[in-house]
This record gives sequence, structure tokens and C-alpha cells, in this order.
Amino acid sequence: MVTRERDELPLRPFTVFRLSFAALAVAAVVLGCVGFRTYLRQRPEFGHGPADLLYYSCQLFVLSATPLDRGGPLPLALDVARYAAPLTTVYALAETVRILGAGELLRLRMARLRGHCVVCGSGGTARMLAARLRAAGKTVVVVSAAGNDDGVLNVVGDGRRPETLRRAGAVRAAAVYACDEDYGANVLIAAAVRDLATRSREPLRVHAAVADQEMCTALQARHLVGTAQSRVRLDFFNVDVLAARQLAAEEGFEAQDAAAPAGCLIVGVSPFARALLVELARRWRLREHPSGPLPVTWAGDSATAALTALCTRYEFLAEVCRLTPRDMPETGHAVNELLSELRSAEPATVPGRVYVCCRPDDVSLRTALTAVRAWPTTPDGLTLQLQEAGSYGASLGDGDTAMLDDLGGRLRPFGVLDAACRPELLDDDLMEQLARAFHEEYVLARRRHGDVVAANPSMVPWERLPGRLQEDNRAAARHIGPKLRSIDCAIAPRVAPKPPFAFRDDEIGRLAVMEHRRWLAARQREGWTYGHVRDDTARTRPDLVEWELLGESVRDRDRDAVRALPSVLATAGFQIVRLTPEEP
Repeated sequence: MVTRERDELPLRPFTVFRLSFAALAVAAVVLGCVGFRTYLRQRPEFGHGPADLLYYSCQLFVLSATPLDRGGPLPLALDVARYAAPLTTVYALAETVRILGAGELLRLRMARLRGHCVVCGSGGTARMLAARLRAAGKTVVVVSAAGNDDGVLNVVGDGRRPETLRRAGAVRAAAVYACDEDYGANVLIAAAVRDLATRSREPLRVHAAVADQEMCTALQARHLVGTAQSRVRLDFFNVDVLAARQLAAEEGFEAQDAAAPAGCLIVGVSPFARALLVELARRWRLREHPSGPLPVTWAGDSATAALTALCTRYEFLAEVCRLTPRDMPETGHAVNELLSELRSAEPATVPGRVYVCCRPDDVSLRTALTAVRAWPTTPDGLTLQLQEAGSYGASLGDGDTAMLDDLGGRLRPFGVLDAACRPELLDDDLMEQLARAFHEEYVLARRRHGDVVAANPSMVPWERLPGRLQEDNRAAARHIGPKLRSIDCAIAPRVAPKPPFAFRDDEIGRLAVMEHRRWLAARQREGWTYGHVRDDTARTRPDLVEWELLGESVRDRDRDAVRALPSVLATAGFQIVRLTPEEP
């Protein structure tokens, strides 16, 4: 079933119009009964019971009321009813023709759609994403089981069924977003799209939401190794991780030049709080001017256990942050006591940034509004995490129009869905993140060797890296799967402390050859050829030869790229696992 999407405001006049005709139909029946009762007193040959009166009144809608065939003067009520009833009949027929015609036109339009976006689901993520896509000028088709008022076109059905996706034109779409609240359904939607994509020239982009961060990482790992054989370019995403990445980028900790970092306090042990700590540490790790570890106090229910598990998964946290867990209730009173303790014991450790990341939203709001000792911060120094900023966040502000005071700009509401449901963020998929990780690992390695940006232009942040070098890192990320499959290894989430993975010498040699061949093929596709000296204008290089003809210094470059692979994956929360038991 395909239905036309209507915005909320235009619905109201049409609803009133339809209700008016419904009322007119009821009035025609009532007036008909009253009028026939008077009219039939002079005509005893016709029935006079309530059922007879109702039957004759209903006949008015089809212009065939039997008693009226005799003619004669009519009571006013009956005279009005015999015109009102056919009028509602004409309206009903016109409405039926309109609906059928509009449905057929929409089916034709759906068949012609190309390059549109399909959003499956009816929850907050699907609704927010559909609105953002529309705002970006995209044609949006929303697929939901019970209808959805947030898309331009709406296909009612189960997104897990191929026929439903076919009606939505998923195979011809630019992207499919599986945003059902059940992440298991999103996996099935992605599988259904894959089955439909047998005739696609290029892999279809499918973004599947997974609410559980560990499950999201596990699914990413399984798809990462098998991505070369897939007919869809699939990315599993978690809204908390995307939102935390966005907030960490806005904070810009990596650009601060302060000799002593002010540090931060994270209140709450929610999934968003976990993701935020990781993203802040990742950005602090890339500072061009290191100034010591970032002081982070993580306070909340079972903060110590949560921090231990997080450090197991992301080992660099303990390297770049001075972490202090505090097991305490997630309340404003507990936060006030903690800040008082820090100010009296060690004033220099008082955090300059406070993030209240509790769940649900009312707990987060209550904590932020009662943690009065966290208020004396810089503008935007107290961040209130909400699922959507449009609820409580819209009430905060300054001036006469605000319902709640935002403490002069110090209290900043941050909506997870508002930040995460952005098409440009979803395009920044796992492959893109691994490509950045490759570049970040390269920058850190060259920095340890004493290189600086002035001598090595490739050490700039990812955003300023030339497009050719960015694409080379993306190609390296896509080649992770073939490399690991060749030595019977796989990728898994880091869930327990284990000895660091290390390639054997023979594996390093084998994978280095694969890496060089990948790099060689990429350069040749770009038009580079062999030359005794490197000439960027003529596109000649002396290292464009087979592995056997390379010098040891160039071979070491490929070997180093292989050795860095476990570290690159570790920064994204993955580990390499051997599928063949190692010999004792």
C-alpha cells in the first residue's frame, strides 16, 4: 500500500471538510426520518415503523426513495434531506476517485524514482533522519508497518520483506537506512536489500542502526572481513557513538594549547558516556603539542567496573588520559559533594568541562539542574545530554522567550539523535573511520621519529590531507579483509584482556607483498609509471616495480604498514583472532 505523505498543518482543513460531509450525511438521515414520518401519515400504504423510516431515508442517497415517486408537497425536513443525501453521495464518489487516482499516480511515480533515499522504521532515529534528508533536498520514501508521517512518500509494510522494499524502489535508491528500533530487524532489512541487488552495477549503500554498542562492533567486524564479496556497501552504526564523535569534534580538545589541561567530569555510566570518553581520548591523542594526559573523572553507578571494561577494549585510554572513576549515585547532590571534595583537596584538578550523561532524560535534566557546584563554568561548560534536544532542550535559553534559564549560556543541551542523524555522518562509515585510523597511526609513528609537519606535509590532520592520500588510506582499509583471510585470521571486538596480537615473520613477509601489490596497482591506475627518479609532474617513481626488485628500505615501509595493522584495529575497538590453533 502506497500513500501520500501530508504535513501536519495541511491536514487540518481537509479533516474539517470531511467531517462536515460526515455530519451532513448524518443530518440527512435524521431529517429524512423526521420528514418521512410526517409525509407518510397521508400515505398508509407505506410502512411507518422506525426501520421503514430509516430504510426510506437511506434510499435518498441513491435518488430512489420509493414513497417519493407519488410526488406531492414535502415537509421542509424531507425536502432538505433529499438534497443533502445525494450531495454527500457525490462527495463520496469524488473522494473515492481521487484516492484511487492519486494512489495510481503515486505508484507510477514510485516506479520512476531514481537516486532517492529509503528510510525503514518509525522510531525517533527514522523520523529524525527522514527530516534531515528532506531538509537536504533528498526525495525520501519511508517504510513502516503502520504508516509514518515523516517522509515525502510512505510505503506501508514490513521492511524485512523484499516485496515491500521493491515497492519502495530500494534497488534504485541512493541509500537505504534501516532504522527500526529492533536492530535484528535492521540486519534482516540489509539482507533483503542484498538479495534484491543482484542486478546493481555498483554496491548499494545500506546503513543499519544497532542500539547495542558491543553488538554493533561485532557486526562491523564480521562485515569488514567479508565486505569484498558483498553486493551492498553496508555499515552498521550506533547513534550514541556518532553523537559522541560529533560532540568531541565540537569541543576541539586537540586544538588547545594550554600547558595544563583543565580536564573534564563525565556524570553517568550510559552508552553515550562510554562513547564520549573514547572519542575525547582519541582526539586528545592526536594533539600536535602534547601537554600530558587528559584528566578525566568518570562518576556514576558502577563507574569503576565500566571503566575497567572500557580500558580493556580501548587500551589507549589509559595511555592518554588520567582516569579517576567514582562510584556514586547519579544525582546532583552527589555531584556537588564530589566537586566540593576536589576543590578542597586539589583545586588544580577541578574539571573545566562537565558532561551530564544520565538516562532517561528526566534524570539527566534533574542532575544538571541540581548540581549547582558545576554551574560556575565557562560558556557551554556544562553539557546536558538528552535523547532529543527538542523536548527539554527547546525550553532552555535566555531572554523572555525561554521557559527555563540556561545559566547565561553555561548549560548546553545536546541531543543525541539531533547530532547523530545526519546523512554526512552516516556516510562517514567504518571504512572511513579505519582509513582515518591508518593515517592517525602514521602521524603518531612519524612523530615518534621526530618528523614535523614542515618537513612531512602528510602529517597534517585528516581533514587537511590531500584527497589522493585519503583515498589511499581508504583502499588500505578495504584491503584488511583479503589480507586477514589469506592467513586464516578474523576480526573480533576486544572483550577481554589478551596478549597483543603479533604477526609471525612469514606472515609479515606475505602480507607485505600483498600490500605492495595493492599499492602498485593503485598507482598504476592513477597513471604513474616507473622512473629512475621521482617526478610528481611526469608521474614517475623508482619504486613502481615488483616486490623482488624493491630495495630493503622500501620493503620495510610495507612491513611497517602490516605491523601497524593490529594497533590500527585496536583504536577502533577490534582485535585480530587466529582461526587456526597455534602450535605450542
